[in-house]
Amino acid sequence: MSKTLQQKNTRYLLTWLPIVLLIGSGLFFLILTGHADHMQEKQLELKQQNIWKAFTVSGESMPMKIEGEYALQKMTAASEQIKPKPIATDSGYTILSKQYLLNGQTYVLTTFVTSKEYTHLLIKVFATEIIIFILILVTIIVVNRSSSRRLWRPFYETLHATGNYDVVQSPAFKLPPETGIIEFDQLNKELSLLIGNVNKAYNSQKQFVENASHEIQTPLAIIRSKLDLLINEKGLTEGTALLLSDITQANDRLSQMNKSLLLLAKIDNNQFPEMEQVNVSLLLNDLIANYEALYDNFPATELKIQEEVYIHANPSLIEALFSNLIKNAVVHNNPGGYIKVFLKKGECMIENSGQNISTDPQTLFERFHKGNAASKTTGLGLSLVKQIAQLYGMKTDYSYLNDIHSFRLSF
Repeated sequence: MSKTLQQKNTRYLLTWLPIVLLIGSGLFFLILTGHADHMQEKQLELKQQNIWKAFTVSGESMPMKIEGEYALQKMTAASEQIKPKPIATDSGYTILSKQYLLNGQTYVLTTFVTSKEYTHLLIKVFATEIIIFILILVTIIVVNRSSSRRLWRPFYETLHATGNYDVVQSPAFKLPPETGIIEFDQLNKELSLLIGNVNKAYNSQKQFVENASHEIQTPLAIIRSKLDLLINEKGLTEGTALLLSDITQANDRLSQMNKSLLLLAKIDNNQFPEMEQVNVSLLLNDLIANYEALYDNFPATELKIQEEVYIHANPSLIEALFSNLIKNAVVHNNPGGYIKVFLKKGECMIENSGQNISTDPQTLFERFHKGNAASKTTGLGLSLVKQIAQLYGMKTDYSYLNDIHSFRLSF
């Protein structure tokens, strides 16, 4: 599962920083314990020196034992040799015993220091060190999150600007040239250059399509007029008439394709800024009446059109949108089939009987894609529907079930 960079960075800190601090705490405790033992040993040795010096001066008039401070006793010949090494006792003291020789007599001097105070000191220092390490850990995490949020702000601003960029709707794209961070400045520079190149390529493509469509329109009109003259020529054979009919149909399809491409180019160029309240209820009734008059075998229709349904858009584009949907339902219908048109506020559903499509339904709204490869249509009608719907933020859905094609338009 993907996470943000800040979350991953915090996770790494929470994973490794406590381990480092724990190891550091252990080393600190070992060093502190060793230093405390060394202090005890030095304190015991200092007591040894002071007490023995005082004894050599005062002699046996000096007390031989003071509880918790020292104990001085004579050694007999049978006494064992004593190793001068600090020893911890069960009574809460650490003792150090050494042998001394005075006037031919061997003495054993034992000095005491309390080990409880050192234990308390170790506990307090170690507890303080743990608290300090926890504060350091929390501070590092908080400061890291705060600084990361501030340092990465230019990146998220760039990400937001790039995500909202639309080459069709908002070709202008500007990023701050300086963010205070060299890497982000370089990123903004490269993105600006990249999108600038995309804009140039897109504008060149749009201009080519528009210019080509304009230039093609004139020779197509000439071809159509010449075909009309040939068809009206005397002495025309049946075979020649059929050929001229096929040429005329192909020319008509080419002309329709050219008009559709020109319309798409104009939509891309946002050349339909005029918007008004379009009465969709009245428009649908008019379109269906026109197509009924145009086609001899028009499918049976069932209309459930709510009155006074409006869309705020360009009238020409809305007419083209619904005209293509109605025409698509007529052209791809079965003989003796039907069309159902449902309209209510915010939604229009057009259903028609028809054979299953032979291509992926997801490609129906793409340019030059047809539901049936043998179809003589241009393959641009539903592409126009999609382009116009996107322009006005509408949603298009297609489904096929039980020999019924359904197109839903939400607005």
